[in-house]
Amino acid sequence: MLFQLSAACGCSIGRLRRNNEDNFYFDGRFLPEVNSGLNGCIVKKSNLECDALYAVFDGMGGEEYGEKASYTAAKTAKEKANLSKQFAIGPRSFLNQFCNEANHAVCEQQKDLLVSRMGTTAAMLLFVPDEVYACNLGDSRIYRLRDDAFSQVSTDDTEHAPENFKRKAGLTQYLGVPEDELSLEPHIVKCDIKRGDVFLICSDGLTDMVSNVDICMILRQHISIKQCVQHLISEALKNGGHDNITVIAVRID
Repeated sequence: MLFQLSAACGCSIGRLRRNNEDNFYFDGRFLPEVNSGLNGCIVKKSNLECDALYAVFDGMGGEEYGEKASYTAAKTAKEKANLSKQFAIGPRSFLNQFCNEANHAVCEQQKDLLVSRMGTTAAMLLFVPDEVYACNLGDSRIYRLRDDAFSQVSTDDTEHAPENFKRKAGLTQYLGVPEDELSLEPHIVKCDIKRGDVFLICSDGLTDMVSNVDICMILRQHISIKQCVQHLISEALKNGGHDNITVIAVRID
């Protein structure tokens, strides 16, 4: 069975941030290192005849180091995606190799810049003709809506914070983990796909501002995939827009 993908990507700097530390990989495109997000949405419709990769990266590190880390990850995704077309490689191997190479690249950049903390989350969907592989490190999330059932596919890599803890819990896994300190363990899940499925990848600029219930309600509405992305970002901005907001939605047709 030949599936079709309808995909859309949006990225907003939000209402409070002066710089955009988010980046993405979408149909071969990603943002430059210094950017203010996207003006509007990118959309793509295609037959699922070969692999299709979509990813969101949420940088961290203060100053301008967050956007450097997320840019490095997005650039590595572009390089790896091009390479996988030339040399056949299984989805799990591809995702593991990407995580290790991107982690090494961010760590090397951190050394060059002489900074103590620099990294980025990663949340990715790799579609192959009959299934999809979800992979994540950090707290950027991946969701699936199927037959009105909404579920989180990714696993949050966050510290267990005590109750009444006012600061946001730190990350236990991300790209930029020093290779001699901690073993990188990306979460990789294989899912079947069927017509009508909607997958969502997003940074915490969405999930911190919009509840799962509201995200689900927006995805359930009978609107285009582009309108879904626009509505989600608008809702996050309406609720405060405290962080950068990046959203990729993919529908199986």
